[in-house]
Amino acid sequence: MVLVAMTKEQGSALGDDGRWLEQAGRLLANLGFELVKPDRTGDSDTSHLLVAIRPTPTLRHFDPDEIACWTSEGGRGKAAKLDRETRYPIDADYAWGLINVTDRLGVSNQFLSFGGALRAQMTPDATVLVDFSSHAPILRGSGHSQGVDPLASEAGAFFARMKVPIDFEPGAEALMAKAAPRTLYCAFVQHIREKLARARELRETNHWLADWSSREGQRMESSAAEDWTAATELRRQLGVVEAVAHK
Repeated sequence: MVLVAMTKEQGSALGDDGRWLEQAGRLLANLGFELVKPDRTGDSDTSHLLVAIRPTPTLRHFDPDEIACWTSEGGRGKAAKLDRETRYPIDADYAWGLINVTDRLGVSNQFLSFGGALRAQMTPDATVLVDFSSHAPILRGSGHSQGVDPLASEAGAFFARMKVPIDFEPGAEALMAKAAPRTLYCAFVQHIREKLARARELRETNHWLADWSSREGQRMESSAAEDWTAATELRRQLGVVEAVAHK
């Protein structure tokens, strides 16, 4: 099979049919995983986390053996696992939270996602190719083979904040499960903006975060107005909209 050469930006538009296997295979030819961010110059908003689970380790980059993530079933979160024993192909949704990619030695690389679509298939050479895609950013967390995204800790804190009503309010988990990934991402941006607006000292010591939240808030309000409004309503229903008192 001939694989077409592809840049990472082109990879952000992986095909909806079997061609995605060729494209993912090319990107993962010498890698165990790759995070492909959207090409905003091409009006794309889809992020992809690609993972290859091979029958034997290559010892070249990182050799994934198992992927742990979350799905939603009946409005409730459910832990899921992908490995060589899983039945393929898979074409489903996955839920917000942590994606943990682990090798045979127990070493892992972690990612944080606001949810999206999951597809996985075994190729003729017995390699399992996995594509986590999302219309919201997928962030690099801690790991053996990657740098940490500067927003990862903020996203982790946001997810923890959103879990509070899930633990105590009936129906809260179902609301979160129903929300689109871009809606959850808008809720995250709103959360950061409110947090920074509450305290001047925090803004002054986090210039990059303040600049980012201002730019990203304007972008999402403009390009994803429905999701922005839905995020505001979701946070209101969950009781996590906090009054802003400038200090």
